[in-house]
Amino acid sequence: MPASEPIPDINMHHSVSLPILNLPMQAACRPQPYMRVKRLKRWMSDLPTADCQRTAVAFIEQLGKLNNARYLSQERACLMDNLRPLVQQLINTLSQQVRKSYVPLSPRALERYQLLQDILAGMATGYKLVVNALAMTRPHREHDEMLLREALYFSSQYLARQLLEAYLVYMPEPKNCWLELHQLFQYATDMAMATLTVDDPFPDISVPIANTVDLIYKRIVLLALAEPYHLMKNEAREFYYLLSAWASNCELLPSVNIACEGEFSLDANTEKPPRFVSSEIKWAAENGYIIDIREAQKRLDVQLQRILRANLMELEDSNHTLMQQRRQRDMLLRLADAWQGVLKRNGERHISEARIELATGLNAGHHYISLGKAFSPEVDELRIKSGEIEPTIFAAAYRSALQKDRCHHNRAYETNPWWQRNFSRNGAALYCSLDCPKLHTAVGELVTYCDPDNAPLRWKIGVVRWLRASLENQLDLGIMNIADSAVAVASKALAGCGGGTDYFRSLLVPKQVSLQQQRCLILPANIYDINSVLAISMKHRIFYVKLNKLLLSTQTFSQFEFEIIEKPPGNGEDVFML
Repeated sequence: MPASEPIPDINMHHSVSLPILNLPMQAACRPQPYMRVKRLKRWMSDLPTADCQRTAVAFIEQLGKLNNARYLSQERACLMDNLRPLVQQLINTLSQQVRKSYVPLSPRALERYQLLQDILAGMATGYKLVVNALAMTRPHREHDEMLLREALYFSSQYLARQLLEAYLVYMPEPKNCWLELHQLFQYATDMAMATLTVDDPFPDISVPIANTVDLIYKRIVLLALAEPYHLMKNEAREFYYLLSAWASNCELLPSVNIACEGEFSLDANTEKPPRFVSSEIKWAAENGYIIDIREAQKRLDVQLQRILRANLMELEDSNHTLMQQRRQRDMLLRLADAWQGVLKRNGERHISEARIELATGLNAGHHYISLGKAFSPEVDELRIKSGEIEPTIFAAAYRSALQKDRCHHNRAYETNPWWQRNFSRNGAALYCSLDCPKLHTAVGELVTYCDPDNAPLRWKIGVVRWLRASLENQLDLGIMNIADSAVAVASKALAGCGGGTDYFRSLLVPKQVSLQQQRCLILPANIYDINSVLAISMKHRIFYVKLNKLLLSTQTFSQFEFEIIEKPPGNGEDVFML
């Protein structure tokens, strides 16, 4: 393993294993020119910081030169510390640009993502070089101890941030990131430095918690256990912030002579992420640990109960604050579900290479299930209730209905070709390798899909359960089936959350075709909630329902069980009578 300065004695820490780190080969002689802090600051001041990408390219080149050259540990650490303000600016800008992009990433977004990863990897390498040099010698001064502690912290921070940025856009975990994080944490623990506080003026995420290696490592471990490829857009970042408060409640227990089945586990000698060990996988760890998250689960349960109680008290309110609260509720429910571990698969999977036509989104699903019929709920309602409307105002009512329905016209809903890897009654695994950037799909998106070679077309309803992209812009996704078919309807809230809104495209799933044998409605997200009273239009008739149970909630749709009720008295829905 290369070191950045002479090694007087590598056996001084005979009781502590040195961390396994991926480090660059360094030049044998002193670099020319020798970079000093003053010179580095002058170089940074000349960068075109208004052009983030040009600055990033120049920065990566300079950082590579520093990492490939020999510097004393103190000098290298000082140079790296002076780079951090600019690094913070660059990674925040690039990360924001990448997060706003659709998955799979466009060529331009992919270029920005690669720049972001190169900056983070370069900064991690710089601090790993300091760790490596100091780990090979016994620190004789207090300053060296502090330098080692800070280098362990900052290298871990940049490695963890690499993983976070990959999870945010469903990219593969950068090579060796997990191995090096495992190794750095284990070394910090052996040196009694994992829980020592580090002064960090530029934290990757500002939280009122002591900055330690323990926090950095356990936070990213908890995020990995939340199944980041199953999280919805930008949720990984929100969890990363939230889990800072619970990281100290996570414990790692050596798994020597302990059965790991049914436990969350990790192997510190491999580059594999932490995971739940089910009976369906083989688990043989060289340096294994069981991850005890029971205390973190208790914290999560307390927060969930608090939100659920507040939510139940104010179900009738539809203001923006409560919408945010409902969104957080649904997000935490998904985290609680992930932390329960992985259950056995229900049903046999079959290998298939069949071509699949897939439409993304509730509106597109409604369009294809209705066989492309015009969506005109206001005119349909007017026709059904024409006998109740005064003839003198019928013309005005008709104009009003036409105007509202025009909002739904002239929409193009495309399907895209995908190919199956396998399928079962409960779902399917699909992939795309051509023209993927045009697809713009997301975890939690409603999908409608069918086999185009089987006529008549039978559209199934499902939800994107997980997503994985690649640097080659290929895309893999998993679909969880909701129903084998559905009925296209229109929904409008008459009372409760969402009251006063217009009609929206929705889907009615009869009990007979639901995989869960539950009659339900699939509705747009963040509009309705439990106890909302809805009018459901089926073009030729209208009936009324009350939502009584939330089955599934994503950023784009919600699935509710309901009960049919009588027409609510005085609900104010007959706007044509005004």
